Amino acid sequence: MANYTFDTDFSSLDGPQSGEWMSELMHNIDEAFPKDNTHLRVLGNLLVLERFINTIRQGLAEDGQQISLGLERSRDLLWDYVKGRTTPDEFQDFANDYYACSYAYNVGNIAVDAPREFVAKYFMERHPENYELIAIEWSSLLLMELVAMAGGHLDFDELEDCREVDFYGIDEMLNVLEDACTELTDTPYRSNAAGDMERAMEQVRQTPLFRDIVRRIQTDIKTALTTTPSQLDALQKEYSQHTILAPQYAKALLEY
Repeated sequence: MANYTFDTDFSSLDGPQSGEWMSELMHNIDEAFPKDNTHLRVLGNLLVLERFINTIRQGLAEDGQQISLGLERSRDLLWDYVKGRTTPDEFQDFANDYYACSYAYNVGNIAVDAPREFVAKYFMERHPENYELIAIEWSSLLLMELVAMAGGHLDFDELEDCREVDFYGIDEMLNVLEDACTELTDTPYRSNAAGDMERAMEQVRQTPLFRDIVRRIQTDIKTALTTTPSQLDALQKEYSQHTILAPQYAKALLEY
């Protein structure tokens, strides 16, 4: 297996090589960031997450809907954290309740496993679907990792041993988008058998659409690594306009 970095020229890779690159991505991004710079590691996640949220927002808007207030609030808290304007002890209550909602929406029962008043305030009884749930899970985990590392209160024991912010969300999002791109690019596949699906994914990774997604992620990681604190306000404003997909694909993505 070749040695790749997060910023390897993805367009130069053939099908099998692109699969190897993706399998190593989370590790390679992790290695690019200092282990002890929590703010920088959050920023690396946040720039990609911001793109993803904006694409979700565009897709929902075409049906007259909005993203949940919970997701909006969590995104804002992450920006405030990287700017040094809030600390985990100030948002630990929100983080625990928000994570409880993520758990309930994904594998539990929202009526039983999440605080009722929190759900009413931040989700307005609307059940987030598919891609929004991915963003909710991603952002809630980041907040809870910060609370855990600060020694704050945790309602979920599985996070007690957290020692650093990870990049699971980027890896998860990219794998989901890879699958969605089979439909968005009309990539044919013979069956759902593993071999047929892998051959289809190899074709997807050669498409301009998927390569552009990878390029955007690579740009965000490079940007995070070179951003200074004085640039963060301007960066947030800039990224409020960035998406993970070209706008014309947003509604189709949410329908997949």
